[in-house]
Amino acid sequence: LNVGCIPPKALLNSTHKYVEAKHDFANIGINCGEVTMDFGKLMKSKEKAVTGLTSGIEFLFKKNNVDYLKGWGRFTGENTVACDSNDGATTEINVKNVIIATTAST
Repeated sequence: LNVGCIPPKALLNSTHKYVEAKHDFANIGINCGEVTMDFGKLMKSKEKAVTGLTSGIEFLFKKNNVDYLKGWGRFTGENTVACDSNDGATTEINVKNVIIATTAST
């Protein structure tokens, strides 16, 4: 949600609308005048989408008693997972079930 999936889609959605307003709207009778892009607002809109979705996932985790760790994870044993967080700390936990949520960068 933070890197590989939602941010590019949010930016693509916004830029697609920009291109439509700049090039296609006139073809259907909608005249906008000069169309410009405010990069700062574009990035804030992307961040709002990311924050909304990550907050929603966190809420669902809490509601359903799902524990989660943020960081770089690795299996350290048959029922053990370690997570290196961005602040440099490593947390190791014993687990029964694991959901691996990854993303591919484009």
